[in-house]
Amino acid sequence: MTRIGLIGGMSWESTASYYRLLNEATSQQMGPWHQPSVLIDSLDFSQIVELQRGGDWSATGRLLADSARRLAAGGAEVLAICANTMHINVRDVEEAVSVPVVDIRDAIVQVVAALGASSVSLLGTKYLMNDDFYSSHLERAGVRVIKPREGQVEELQAIIYDELTRGVVTESSRARFLEIADDCRSRGGEVVGLCCTEFGLLLDESRAPWPFVDSTAAHVNALLSA
Repeated sequence: MTRIGLIGGMSWESTASYYRLLNEATSQQMGPWHQPSVLIDSLDFSQIVELQRGGDWSATGRLLADSARRLAAGGAEVLAICANTMHINVRDVEEAVSVPVVDIRDAIVQVVAALGASSVSLLGTKYLMNDDFYSSHLERAGVRVIKPREGQVEELQAIIYDELTRGVVTESSRARFLEIADDCRSRGGEVVGLCCTEFGLLLDESRAPWPFVDSTAAHVNALLSA
């Protein structure tokens, strides 16, 4: 069984989802009591948030690269950055170690294609939506990207950092999230991309009125196939 290394703690709530989904999927695929071999290096999210706010992506890259080295030294055979936004530093991580890094953006592309779609409503942090490191990657793979409007970007940012990364889930935020997703779909984003790993706390298949891709679940499936 491949030993999986997770660069986590961004936030711990989403890292916990990774661990749960990895174990659930392994048990479903292999049978009761089977569990994946997982190493987790959990970073202090407060450091990451401070650097994000200051736009110091070189410093976040160094933190993630150091984490990757620790995981590789511990025997990890494949790595994952457990955060969509921090894929802004995926090159730093790839260059720091010799083991493969599974890119969450590629996992999104695979699910969109499997759904028979060619466009995605891209919902995530303001760093992800205002930059193009994520959307350009999807578009190079043939997936058209529809982003929320400017004011909606700030609303989603508040939901993520003021609530979800603190373990708070409210019905009002769930309702507003659905409204923003609907607006993106009305402008051509066929599949709703939950491109913040905490968005899975807001939505699951039983509550989704449209096709969607949960980036955490997609990333987990890609890791188990690596």
